[in-house]
Amino acid sequence: FVEKTGIPFVPMSMAKGLLPDDHPQSAAAARSHALAKADVVMLIGARLNWLLGHGRSPQWSPTAQFVQLDIAPTEMDSNRAIAAPVVGDIASSVSALLARLKPGQIRARAAWLDALAQDKRRNADRMASRLAANPDPMEFYSALGAIKGVLADKDVYLVNEGANTLDIARNVIDMRLPRRRLDTGTWGVMGIGMGYAIAAAVVSGKPVVAIEGDSAFGFSGMELETICRYRLPIVTVVFNNGGIYRGDGVNHGGGADPAPTVLMKDARYDKMIEAFGGVGHHVVDRQGLAKVLTEALASGNPTLINCAIDPATGTESGHIGNLNPKSSIEQKK
Repeated sequence: FVEKTGIPFVPMSMAKGLLPDDHPQSAAAARSHALAKADVVMLIGARLNWLLGHGRSPQWSPTAQFVQLDIAPTEMDSNRAIAAPVVGDIASSVSALLARLKPGQIRARAAWLDALAQDKRRNADRMASRLAANPDPMEFYSALGAIKGVLADKDVYLVNEGANTLDIARNVIDMRLPRRRLDTGTWGVMGIGMGYAIAAAVVSGKPVVAIEGDSAFGFSGMELETICRYRLPIVTVVFNNGGIYRGDGVNHGGGADPAPTVLMKDARYDKMIEAFGGVGHHVVDRQGLAKVLTEALASGNPTLINCAIDPATGTESGHIGNLNPKSSIEQKK
């Protein structure tokens, strides 16, 4: 449908790879522009929940018209009026649409495609600069740039969870095959990473790379024992900045205790997998990360790479702070 109509598309996280991320019609690199300026939007399985700003302005144009294809009729008009609701499963519904579609009946405007292309180029240039940087210590983009280079020609399953680790990896690591990316999904459930990695390795028999934030890894990290017991070809990369979001938080309550969002300083997660007979690596630069990841994938051995990230890098994920209740007194000031 996308290729037949020529309409630009933006994949949701778990849909990455249904069409390759480098597909010429992908507007993922111009996502903000695409959402804010589109006058007609077709949602295919995607829902106007928090991941899409509930369909509200300014993330979306207030005058945009929505077509929504969803298997659940209760999703229609749930956050925004849907101009053309289509209730059904994706496969049969899209097949029916294609059957009625005439050649040239739908065509994206050239000016719209050009505006998206320009924004894509600008954002791609900025992203390339960040991925090529080599700061000391590493930060999220430089480490993910190293991983991106290693995985570019590999057929692996990618598991991803965390805060910044999830948010940034989603935009950096390209997917070219369907159903190869497993992440926290709509509800952002942390702790699924190791279980997903085990399941993907057992069912597919293919290598799995799990890119984990250190806090997210803590929810199910002891599954390393299962991975080593069954000698599964899983490489776990823990982005270790020593905290939830970041590792330099301050305890505003006073006292000598660390801040609630700060984890153990200089933790060595690589030692955990070594205790179970797996292979552990501790890396502090992008060159070392690329080298040991390449070797780990080639070996097929259960491996954990403790990737030391700058504790001062990282921000609140999802901008959820603005959802906190505000007192009426404060609002009147």
